[in-house]
Amino acid sequence: MRLRNNRLRLMMSSVPISTARRRLLVATLVALFLVLLFPGESSAHAVLLRSDPAQDAILRVAPKQVRMWFSENLSPSFSSAEVLNVANKQRVDRHDSHVSPSDTREMDVSLPPALSPGVYVVIWRAFSSDDGHILGGSFLFTLARPDGTVPSISGGNAPGTSTLSGSSSGQLDGLTLFNLVMVTLVELGAVFWVGVQFWLLLVLKPAAEDHAELAALHQQAQARFERRFSLPTLLVVLLANGGVLLGQALTLTGGNVPAAFASPVLGSLVGGGSFGAYWLMRVITLSLLLALALYRVQLKAPSRRLATLLSWTQLLLSLTLFIAMTMSSHAAAAGPSSRIYAVVGDWLHLVAAALWVGGMFSIATTYLPVLRRLPVAERAHALVTMLPYYSPWAVVGVLLMAATGPLSATVEMSSWEQFLSTAYGRVLAVKILLVGAMLLTSAFHLFVLRPRLQREEMKYAAAAARLESVQRAPAAVPSDHEAAAPPPVPRRLAQEVKLREGRLTTLGQRLTTVLRYEPLLGVAVLVCVGLLNVFGGTLAPSTASAAKPGPTAPASSFHATARTADGRFTVGLTVSPAQAGSNTFTVSVVDNHTGKPTTEMGVSLYTTYLDREIGTGTVNLQPDGKGHFRASGDLTVGGHWHIRVQIRTVQNTLHEATIKFLTR
Repeated sequence: MRLRNNRLRLMMSSVPISTARRRLLVATLVALFLVLLFPGESSAHAVLLRSDPAQDAILRVAPKQVRMWFSENLSPSFSSAEVLNVANKQRVDRHDSHVSPSDTREMDVSLPPALSPGVYVVIWRAFSSDDGHILGGSFLFTLARPDGTVPSISGGNAPGTSTLSGSSSGQLDGLTLFNLVMVTLVELGAVFWVGVQFWLLLVLKPAAEDHAELAALHQQAQARFERRFSLPTLLVVLLANGGVLLGQALTLTGGNVPAAFASPVLGSLVGGGSFGAYWLMRVITLSLLLALALYRVQLKAPSRRLATLLSWTQLLLSLTLFIAMTMSSHAAAAGPSSRIYAVVGDWLHLVAAALWVGGMFSIATTYLPVLRRLPVAERAHALVTMLPYYSPWAVVGVLLMAATGPLSATVEMSSWEQFLSTAYGRVLAVKILLVGAMLLTSAFHLFVLRPRLQREEMKYAAAAARLESVQRAPAAVPSDHEAAAPPPVPRRLAQEVKLREGRLTTLGQRLTTVLRYEPLLGVAVLVCVGLLNVFGGTLAPSTASAAKPGPTAPASSFHATARTADGRFTVGLTVSPAQAGSNTFTVSVVDNHTGKPTTEMGVSLYTTYLDREIGTGTVNLQPDGKGHFRASGDLTVGGHWHIRVQIRTVQNTLHEATIKFLTR
């Protein structure tokens, strides 16, 4: 009964959320949405920016070398280029591709002095020493004959097998999926572990100091984390961090597992460039955290001073882990003038995720399970007492995400059309929707459920106190021959207490349900972060020339039709002249429901060469005003090609068809 009176006193003295605070939170939600919708400029992956000779250049004088400039610093060990004569499929360069000693973003390869007229394809692979990502691609240039005529590409067999790989095609193949899982596990585990450290030190500790009745409960929550989650989480992050390195090795070796485990490959990855150095920093930091977590589990009854020292040491090491993750991410690859801002912004973005999303994980995994053993009233009291200590830090997390959102969007979104035409843009759009769902969910339990539960808890405590007061009232003085009888309990008061308890139970269940499932949205957001990581290369700048009107199906063209996988549309594709080099792609779309052509949609092509790894190209088609979609693009070499036709309707539904053909 004394505990119940204390609870009533504490709840009557609590202050509801002020109007100013609500306005601040609403402004924060709006700010975050605006920032997410307008991502800033930064780079992702070592993207080819320009070359000499340029793509599709027609030269009168034979070049002495091919020079390429990329958006990030290159690793000399794994970046390479080769030049092939398209006509006879022979390699013509001097096998000396190298990163320029004067500019680590430049890669060069020498050519022989007597280069014969013809069409040549440059195939490159860029390994970023900043963030460890790998991209590949190709482009054409032509050397004219002495009389000024331009050679054309003749038919022939496709080139042989090459080790060049690492393109970002926007498709989840096995290797890409492996890299996605590893990157996501590192992000998810680190955000959860660091979020719990924040939560224990900045939420549970001050709440227990201000409310002594919650001290034992909060100790149980901390013990639950240390016993069930601390060591397993760190082990998963450490193993996934090794998986990140293995994924890079597999990408470099074209999926050859024995070659990926070879010590020269792994040693070069770890020892070459800043990515390897900061990957080692991750390993060292995680090992120290594992040692501290194991030591803490073995301690039976640590002193208060020692426990505090261990907690702050773990938090500082956790923030160091975030630094290592940031320094091996896209932010570290920003230009010299903006690198410090990008790195700090990316680090703060991780801190924000730990405060907000990590706090959600902490409540769902360590606090709510402990509350299940408590009576309804004590459970509600614990929630409405603890959550106000968490809300300010969650607000800080939201504000930091709003401020650092542009830097966390790790590639430059040059147009709104890229939200639909690229894999990166579509994932970013999904991430924005998920973050919006998280904000709405947080606002619902902050502005609706929690105030209702707080008011109901106060009413229940007041009714229970009145009932207890009546029950403890002195009984009427009995006569000499009558026994003392307890005072009658007003039936109306007892029914009110029971009614309040029922309402308290319902509201408490609603709030705990939201708190239990809200972290799933956070998991989905972190999965999107991993997808943005592996799909960054789909935003590589395109240098394809603009579409030019022309005949729909000339004699030297390829034409085929295919139905989309769901049977909704029939796609007609014309490739002209269907030869290695520059081609015009024309697509017609017929709605199978109406049997009529339609242009109310967006159409993109993804071109993949099947005979070797030379990267996946993207061609975004535009309506030509004649009922078709048309654009120009390159098929860099002759051989077998796979074209994925992607249609996105105004209802934002996606439909795909695939076509294979042979170029001459």
